[in-house]
Amino acid sequence: MKSLKIWSLVALIALAMTACGKKPGPGGEPQVGGFDKIEQEWKLVSVNGTNADFSVYMSFSSGMFAIYQQVYTIDYKFFEGEYEVSGNTLSGSYFDGGDWKCDYTGGITDDGKTMTLKSTDEHPMTFVYEACTIPQDIKDEALGTRAEEAVVPFL
Repeated sequence: MKSLKIWSLVALIALAMTACGKKPGPGGEPQVGGFDKIEQEWKLVSVNGTNADFSVYMSFSSGMFAIYQQVYTIDYKFFEGEYEVSGNTLSGSYFDGGDWKCDYTGGITDDGKTMTLKSTDEHPMTFVYEACTIPQDIKDEALGTRAEEAVVPFL
């Protein structure tokens, strides 16, 4: 009986130790911080809680971004520009002179594996990305095709 009490106490301590840190946000998802860990590569995994029906990869580095998107097209298209983080807001503009459709709030989880972007437009949408390595064949395909004017950048 004494052994059972000791193991129960050990289990309780272990549970308490794993519960330390940031608490999950509403809905049980991990809380996100700012955009301190944005400088890496990302893959879109969900839009408004539903698996993405299209493919978008992004990379951020030294104030510049690149998007490799296959959104309602057969081939991947490439877009690039500059981004800025101001507080908890992410904004950007394309090298061709156009701005992103809107700014985004959100951030990156403490472990740097998940980025959440919530649009600041009239009908907000939530986009969840996972850290990844963009496959070289996707980069090659996107760089080998020019984005026609009819193709709208994802952001």
